[in-house]
Amino acid sequence: MKRSILGAGALALLATAAAAQDPIYGSWPPASDYLNTDALPEAFRQIEAETDGSLKWELIAGGQLADGRGTLAAVSDGLMQGGLQIPVYNPEAMPSFTLLYSIVVPGDNTVAVAAAAAETVFLNCPSCLEDARKNNVVPFGGFASASYRLMCTTPVASTADMNGKRVRATGGFAELALLAGATPTSTTLTDAVGLLQKGGLDCLMATREWLQTYGYGEYAKHVTDLPLGNSAPAIGFLVNREMFMGLSDTEQKAMLRASARVTAKHTIGNYVLRDEESFQRQVKDNGVQLVAPADDLTSLVEGFGKADRDRLIKAGEKLGVENPEVLIDTFLAAVEKWKPIAAEVGTDVDAMTQRLWDEVFSKVDPAAL
Repeated sequence: MKRSILGAGALALLATAAAAQDPIYGSWPPASDYLNTDALPEAFRQIEAETDGSLKWELIAGGQLADGRGTLAAVSDGLMQGGLQIPVYNPEAMPSFTLLYSIVVPGDNTVAVAAAAAETVFLNCPSCLEDARKNNVVPFGGFASASYRLMCTTPVASTADMNGKRVRATGGFAELALLAGATPTSTTLTDAVGLLQKGGLDCLMATREWLQTYGYGEYAKHVTDLPLGNSAPAIGFLVNREMFMGLSDTEQKAMLRASARVTAKHTIGNYVLRDEESFQRQVKDNGVQLVAPADDLTSLVEGFGKADRDRLIKAGEKLGVENPEVLIDTFLAAVEKWKPIAAEVGTDVDAMTQRLWDEVFSKVDPAAL
Protein backbone atom coordinates (compact mmCIF):
# COMPACT_ATOMS: atom_id res chain seq x y z
CA MET A 1 0.00 0.00 0.00
CA LYS A 2 1.35 3.40 -0.99
CA ARG A 3 1.56 6.25 1.50
CA SER A 4 2.25 9.89 0.88
CA ILE A 5 5.26 11.64 2.41
CA LEU A 6 4.51 13.84 5.39
CA GLY A 7 5.23 17.53 4.97
CA ALA A 8 6.76 19.63 7.73
CA GLY A 9 3.45 21.33 8.48
CA ALA A 10 1.62 18.03 8.75
CA LEU A 11 4.32 16.62 11.01
CA ALA A 12 3.98 19.63 13.31
CA LEU A 13 0.21 19.21 13.50
CA LEU A 14 0.57 15.50 14.08
CA ALA A 15 3.07 16.04 16.89
CA THR A 16 0.87 18.67 18.52
CA ALA A 17 -2.22 16.47 18.44
CA ALA A 18 -0.28 13.44 19.63
CA ALA A 19 1.05 15.38 22.60
CA ALA A 20 -2.51 16.31 23.53
CA GLN A 21 -3.64 12.73 22.81
CA ASP A 22 -6.29 13.96 20.38
CA PRO A 23 -7.08 11.53 17.54
CA ILE A 24 -6.11 12.63 14.02
CA TYR A 25 -8.30 12.35 10.94
CA GLY A 26 -6.16 12.54 7.80
CA SER A 27 -8.31 13.44 4.81
CA TRP A 28 -6.94 13.06 1.27
CA PRO A 29 -9.63 15.04 -0.61
CA PRO A 30 -8.95 18.78 -0.97
CA ALA A 31 -9.76 21.06 1.95
CA SER A 32 -12.78 22.39 0.02
CA ASP A 33 -14.43 18.96 -0.13
CA TYR A 34 -17.78 18.81 1.70
CA LEU A 35 -16.51 16.00 3.92
CA ASN A 36 -13.85 18.39 5.27
CA THR A 37 -15.91 21.59 5.38
CA ASP A 38 -19.22 20.30 6.70
CA ALA A 39 -19.77 16.59 7.41
CA LEU A 40 -16.72 15.83 9.55
CA PRO A 41 -16.56 19.13 11.49
CA GLU A 42 -20.21 18.74 12.46
CA ALA A 43 -19.65 15.14 13.57
CA PHE A 44 -16.52 16.09 15.51
CA ARG A 45 -18.40 18.88 17.34
CA GLN A 46 -21.15 16.39 18.19
CA ILE A 47 -18.62 13.91 19.59
CA GLU A 48 -16.94 16.60 21.67
CA ALA A 49 -20.29 17.77 23.07
CA GLU A 50 -21.53 14.27 23.88
CA THR A 51 -18.28 13.36 25.66
CA ASP A 52 -17.97 16.67 27.56
CA GLY A 53 -14.76 17.39 25.70
CA SER A 54 -12.97 14.13 26.50
CA LEU A 55 -12.80 13.17 22.80
CA LYS A 56 -11.68 15.83 20.33
CA TRP A 57 -10.79 15.03 16.73
CA GLU A 58 -8.16 16.94 14.75
CA LEU A 59 -8.70 17.20 10.98
CA ILE A 60 -5.73 17.43 8.59
CA ALA A 61 -7.01 17.74 5.01
CA GLY A 62 -5.52 17.64 1.54
CA GLY A 63 -3.62 14.34 1.66
CA GLN A 64 -0.85 15.59 3.94
CA LEU A 65 -0.76 12.34 5.91
CA ALA A 66 -1.86 9.69 3.41
CA ASP A 67 -3.33 9.52 -0.08
CA GLY A 68 -6.43 7.60 -1.14
CA ARG A 69 -4.69 4.28 -1.56
CA GLY A 70 -2.56 4.66 1.55
CA THR A 71 -5.29 5.64 3.99
CA LEU A 72 -6.23 2.10 5.03
CA ALA A 73 -2.64 1.27 6.01
CA ALA A 74 -2.15 4.63 7.73
CA VAL A 75 -5.26 4.16 9.90
CA SER A 76 -4.53 0.49 10.52
CA ASP A 77 -0.98 1.26 11.67
CA GLY A 78 -2.03 4.23 13.81
CA LEU A 79 -0.16 6.86 11.79
CA MET A 80 -3.53 8.58 11.98
CA GLN A 81 -6.69 7.44 13.74
CA GLY A 82 -9.25 8.23 11.06
CA GLY A 83 -9.60 8.69 7.32
CA LEU A 84 -11.67 8.23 4.16
CA GLN A 85 -11.35 4.84 2.49
CA ILE A 86 -12.66 3.79 -0.91
CA PRO A 87 -12.82 -0.04 -0.79
CA VAL A 88 -11.84 -0.64 -4.42
CA TYR A 89 -8.54 1.17 -3.82
CA ASN A 90 -7.50 -1.79 -1.61
CA PRO A 91 -9.61 -4.68 -2.95
CA GLU A 92 -7.65 -7.61 -1.51
CA ALA A 93 -7.54 -6.06 1.96
CA MET A 94 -11.32 -5.65 2.32
CA PRO A 95 -12.95 -8.08 -0.13
CA SER A 96 -16.52 -7.96 1.19
CA PHE A 97 -16.52 -4.16 1.12
CA THR A 98 -15.06 -4.24 -2.38
CA LEU A 99 -17.86 -6.50 -3.55
CA LEU A 100 -20.51 -4.24 -2.01
CA TYR A 101 -18.96 -1.14 -3.55
CA SER A 102 -18.84 -2.87 -6.95
CA ILE A 103 -22.62 -3.28 -7.06
CA VAL A 104 -24.14 -0.61 -9.28
CA VAL A 105 -27.65 0.04 -7.94
CA PRO A 106 -29.81 1.24 -10.86
CA GLY A 107 -31.43 4.66 -10.73
CA ASP A 108 -30.63 7.52 -8.39
CA ASN A 109 -31.83 6.87 -4.84
CA THR A 110 -28.74 7.98 -2.95
CA VAL A 111 -30.33 8.04 0.51
CA ALA A 112 -31.73 4.50 0.26
CA VAL A 113 -28.43 3.10 -1.03
CA ALA A 114 -26.39 4.76 1.72
CA ALA A 115 -28.70 3.55 4.49
CA ALA A 116 -28.93 0.05 3.03
CA ALA A 117 -25.14 -0.19 2.93
CA ALA A 118 -24.89 0.83 6.59
CA GLU A 119 -27.50 -1.73 7.64
CA THR A 120 -25.86 -4.46 5.58
CA VAL A 121 -22.34 -3.81 6.91
CA PHE A 122 -23.17 -3.54 10.59
CA LEU A 123 -26.08 -5.95 10.97
CA ASN A 124 -26.02 -8.47 8.13
CA CYS A 125 -22.46 -8.92 6.91
CA PRO A 126 -20.20 -10.74 9.39
CA SER A 127 -17.48 -10.94 6.73
CA CYS A 128 -17.50 -7.14 6.39
CA LEU A 129 -16.78 -6.72 10.09
CA GLU A 130 -14.17 -9.48 9.89
CA ASP A 131 -12.48 -7.62 7.00
CA ALA A 132 -12.34 -4.55 9.20
CA ARG A 133 -10.99 -6.43 12.23
CA LYS A 134 -8.21 -7.98 10.15
CA ASN A 135 -7.14 -4.48 9.18
CA ASN A 136 -7.46 -3.08 12.71
CA VAL A 137 -10.16 -0.60 11.66
CA VAL A 138 -13.84 0.18 12.26
CA PRO A 139 -15.84 1.20 9.14
CA PHE A 140 -17.89 4.15 10.43
CA GLY A 141 -19.56 6.87 8.37
CA GLY A 142 -20.21 4.98 5.14
CA PHE A 143 -21.98 7.05 2.51
CA ALA A 144 -23.29 6.70 -1.04
CA SER A 145 -22.33 9.04 -3.82
CA ALA A 146 -24.92 10.53 -6.14
CA SER A 147 -25.71 8.51 -9.21
CA TYR A 148 -22.70 8.65 -11.49
CA ARG A 149 -22.85 10.42 -14.83
CA LEU A 150 -20.63 10.18 -17.86
CA MET A 151 -18.49 13.33 -18.15
CA CYS A 152 -16.30 13.73 -21.21
CA THR A 153 -14.01 16.13 -23.02
CA THR A 154 -16.18 15.72 -26.15
CA PRO A 155 -19.92 14.95 -26.42
CA VAL A 156 -20.81 11.27 -25.85
CA ALA A 157 -24.38 10.19 -26.54
CA SER A 158 -24.16 6.62 -27.86
CA THR A 159 -22.18 3.42 -27.51
CA ALA A 160 -20.48 4.33 -30.80
CA ASP A 161 -19.28 7.54 -29.14
CA MET A 162 -17.99 5.49 -26.20
CA ASN A 163 -15.95 3.14 -28.37
CA GLY A 164 -12.25 3.45 -27.59
CA LYS A 165 -12.68 6.19 -24.98
CA ARG A 166 -10.43 6.07 -21.92
CA VAL A 167 -12.78 6.36 -18.95
CA ARG A 168 -12.04 6.77 -15.24
CA ALA A 169 -14.27 4.09 -13.73
CA THR A 170 -14.07 1.86 -10.66
CA GLY A 171 -16.04 -1.07 -9.30
CA GLY A 172 -19.07 -2.06 -11.36
CA PHE A 173 -18.80 1.12 -13.41
CA ALA A 174 -15.62 -0.24 -14.97
CA GLU A 175 -17.60 -3.21 -16.30
CA LEU A 176 -20.27 -0.85 -17.63
CA ALA A 177 -17.57 1.09 -19.47
CA LEU A 178 -16.23 -2.13 -20.99
CA LEU A 179 -19.69 -3.16 -22.22
CA ALA A 180 -20.02 0.23 -23.90
CA GLY A 181 -16.74 -0.31 -25.76
CA ALA A 182 -14.58 1.99 -23.64
CA THR A 183 -11.33 1.32 -21.80
CA PRO A 184 -11.76 1.77 -18.02
CA THR A 185 -8.94 3.24 -15.94
CA SER A 186 -8.94 2.80 -12.16
CA THR A 187 -7.27 6.04 -11.14
CA THR A 188 -7.89 7.98 -7.94
CA LEU A 189 -10.15 11.02 -7.90
CA THR A 190 -7.25 13.36 -7.24
CA ASP A 191 -5.10 11.91 -10.06
CA ALA A 192 -7.90 12.04 -12.63
CA VAL A 193 -7.80 15.80 -13.17
CA GLY A 194 -4.16 15.69 -14.28
CA LEU A 195 -4.93 12.87 -16.71
CA LEU A 196 -7.82 14.86 -18.16
CA GLN A 197 -5.58 17.89 -18.57
CA LYS A 198 -2.81 15.89 -20.29
CA GLY A 199 -5.12 13.84 -22.50
CA GLY A 200 -4.67 10.59 -20.59
CA LEU A 201 -8.44 10.38 -19.98
CA ASP A 202 -11.36 11.15 -22.28
CA CYS A 203 -14.17 10.67 -19.77
CA LEU A 204 -15.05 10.01 -16.16
CA MET A 205 -17.88 8.11 -14.57
CA ALA A 206 -18.35 10.33 -11.54
CA THR A 207 -20.79 12.49 -9.62
CA ARG A 208 -21.61 15.94 -10.91
CA GLU A 209 -20.37 17.52 -7.66
CA TRP A 210 -16.82 16.46 -8.49
CA LEU A 211 -16.87 18.76 -11.52
CA GLN A 212 -16.40 21.50 -8.94
CA THR A 213 -14.53 19.89 -6.03
CA TYR A 214 -11.85 18.19 -8.12
CA GLY A 215 -11.83 20.69 -10.99
CA TYR A 216 -13.08 18.25 -13.61
CA GLY A 217 -15.36 20.93 -15.06
CA GLU A 218 -12.34 22.67 -16.55
CA TYR A 219 -11.88 19.79 -18.97
CA ALA A 220 -14.88 17.41 -18.94
CA LYS A 221 -17.46 19.90 -20.17
CA HIS A 222 -19.94 17.42 -21.65
CA VAL A 223 -22.20 15.55 -19.19
CA THR A 224 -24.44 12.84 -20.60
CA ASP A 225 -27.91 13.28 -19.10
CA LEU A 226 -28.28 9.67 -17.93
CA PRO A 227 -27.99 8.41 -14.33
CA LEU A 228 -25.65 5.40 -14.30
CA GLY A 229 -26.50 4.22 -10.77
CA ASN A 230 -25.29 4.49 -7.17
CA SER A 231 -22.58 2.63 -5.28
CA ALA A 232 -21.79 2.32 -1.56
CA PRO A 233 -20.25 2.39 0.92
CA ALA A 234 -17.36 4.78 0.68
CA ILE A 235 -16.12 4.66 4.28
CA GLY A 236 -16.15 8.29 5.38
CA PHE A 237 -15.04 7.76 8.98
CA LEU A 238 -12.64 4.81 8.98
CA VAL A 239 -11.30 4.55 12.54
CA ASN A 240 -8.36 2.74 14.12
CA ARG A 241 -9.88 -0.18 16.00
CA GLU A 242 -7.39 -0.24 18.89
CA MET A 243 -8.16 3.40 19.59
CA PHE A 244 -11.91 2.77 19.44
CA MET A 245 -11.73 -0.21 21.78
CA GLY A 246 -9.80 1.88 24.27
CA LEU A 247 -12.58 4.46 24.54
CA SER A 248 -15.11 4.65 27.36
CA ASP A 249 -18.70 3.46 26.86
CA THR A 250 -19.82 7.08 26.51
CA GLU A 251 -17.15 7.82 23.91
CA GLN A 252 -17.94 4.68 21.92
CA LYS A 253 -21.63 5.56 21.84
CA ALA A 254 -20.73 9.07 20.68
CA MET A 255 -18.70 7.56 17.85
CA LEU A 256 -21.62 5.37 16.81
CA ARG A 257 -23.96 8.36 16.80
CA ALA A 258 -21.40 10.36 14.83
CA SER A 259 -21.24 7.54 12.28
CA ALA A 260 -24.95 7.96 11.62
CA ARG A 261 -24.41 11.71 11.34
CA VAL A 262 -21.58 11.47 8.82
CA THR A 263 -23.61 9.06 6.68
CA ALA A 264 -26.66 11.32 6.67
CA LYS A 265 -24.85 14.65 6.38
CA HIS A 266 -22.47 13.69 3.59
CA THR A 267 -25.02 11.67 1.64
CA ILE A 268 -27.74 14.34 1.66
CA GLY A 269 -25.71 17.52 2.01
CA ASN A 270 -23.13 16.68 -0.61
CA TYR A 271 -24.58 14.05 -2.92
CA VAL A 272 -28.20 15.15 -3.04
CA LEU A 273 -28.25 18.93 -2.50
CA ARG A 274 -24.75 20.05 -3.44
CA ASP A 275 -24.56 17.69 -6.41
CA GLU A 276 -27.25 19.63 -8.25
CA GLU A 277 -26.03 23.04 -7.02
CA SER A 278 -22.47 22.33 -8.12
CA PHE A 279 -23.59 21.17 -11.53
CA GLN A 280 -25.62 24.33 -12.16
CA ARG A 281 -22.63 26.43 -11.07
CA GLN A 282 -20.38 24.57 -13.50
CA VAL A 283 -22.88 25.19 -16.30
CA LYS A 284 -22.72 28.90 -15.54
CA ASP A 285 -19.01 29.28 -14.76
CA ASN A 286 -17.32 26.70 -17.02
CA GLY A 287 -19.79 26.22 -19.83
CA VAL A 288 -20.54 22.61 -18.92
CA GLN A 289 -23.27 21.22 -21.18
CA LEU A 290 -25.80 18.40 -21.02
CA VAL A 291 -25.75 15.76 -23.75
CA ALA A 292 -28.96 13.85 -24.53
CA PRO A 293 -28.33 10.08 -24.49
CA ALA A 294 -29.14 7.89 -27.47
CA ASP A 295 -31.47 4.94 -27.08
CA ASP A 296 -28.71 2.32 -27.29
CA LEU A 297 -26.74 3.84 -24.42
CA THR A 298 -29.92 4.23 -22.33
CA SER A 299 -30.85 0.58 -22.91
CA LEU A 300 -27.34 -0.59 -22.00
CA VAL A 301 -27.43 1.29 -18.68
CA GLU A 302 -30.98 0.23 -17.81
CA GLY A 303 -30.20 -3.44 -18.39
CA PHE A 304 -26.83 -3.45 -16.71
CA GLY A 305 -27.90 -4.32 -13.16
CA LYS A 306 -29.45 -7.68 -14.04
CA ALA A 307 -26.77 -8.54 -16.57
CA ASP A 308 -24.01 -7.80 -14.07
CA ARG A 309 -25.06 -10.29 -11.40
CA ASP A 310 -23.02 -13.22 -12.71
CA ARG A 311 -19.91 -11.06 -12.98
CA LEU A 312 -20.36 -9.83 -9.41
CA ILE A 313 -20.67 -13.38 -8.09
CA LYS A 314 -17.51 -14.44 -9.91
CA ALA A 315 -15.68 -11.32 -8.74
CA GLY A 316 -16.73 -12.04 -5.15
CA GLU A 317 -15.52 -15.61 -5.39
CA LYS A 318 -12.18 -14.43 -6.81
CA LEU A 319 -11.82 -12.02 -3.90
CA GLY A 320 -12.49 -14.86 -1.48
CA VAL A 321 -15.94 -13.76 -0.32
CA GLU A 322 -17.94 -16.76 0.91
CA ASN A 323 -21.38 -17.00 -0.73
CA PRO A 324 -21.13 -13.65 -2.57
CA GLU A 325 -24.63 -14.04 -3.96
CA VAL A 326 -26.02 -13.87 -0.41
CA LEU A 327 -24.23 -10.57 0.27
CA ILE A 328 -25.42 -9.13 -3.05
CA ASP A 329 -29.04 -10.13 -2.42
CA THR A 330 -28.95 -8.94 1.20
CA PHE A 331 -27.75 -5.49 0.14
CA LEU A 332 -30.25 -5.12 -2.70
CA ALA A 333 -33.10 -6.26 -0.42
CA ALA A 334 -32.04 -3.60 2.09
CA VAL A 335 -32.14 -0.99 -0.67
CA GLU A 336 -35.77 -1.91 -1.36
CA LYS A 337 -36.56 -1.71 2.38
CA TRP A 338 -35.05 1.78 2.61
CA LYS A 339 -36.69 3.27 -0.49
CA PRO A 340 -39.97 4.22 1.26
CA ILE A 341 -38.01 5.42 4.30
CA ALA A 342 -35.87 7.57 2.02
CA ALA A 343 -39.04 9.05 0.55
CA GLU A 344 -40.17 10.00 4.07
CA VAL A 345 -36.76 11.44 4.99
CA GLY A 346 -36.38 13.48 1.82
CA THR A 347 -33.50 15.92 2.31
CA ASP A 348 -33.84 16.18 6.10
CA VAL A 349 -30.40 15.33 7.53
CA ASP A 350 -31.72 15.14 11.11
CA ALA A 351 -34.46 12.73 10.08
CA MET A 352 -32.04 10.46 8.24
CA THR A 353 -29.62 10.54 11.17
CA GLN A 354 -32.39 9.47 13.55
CA ARG A 355 -33.60 6.67 11.28
CA LEU A 356 -30.06 5.36 10.89
CA TRP A 357 -29.65 5.40 14.66
CA ASP A 358 -32.98 3.64 15.25
CA GLU A 359 -32.61 1.06 12.49
CA VAL A 360 -28.86 0.41 12.57
CA PHE A 361 -26.41 1.97 14.99
CA SER A 362 -28.44 1.66 18.20
CA LYS A 363 -28.38 -2.11 17.57
CA VAL A 364 -24.59 -2.34 17.21
CA ASP A 365 -22.60 -3.89 20.07
CA PRO A 366 -19.28 -2.01 20.16
CA ALA A 367 -17.53 -5.10 21.55
CA ALA A 368 -18.45 -7.01 18.40
CA LEU A 369 -16.75 -4.55 16.06
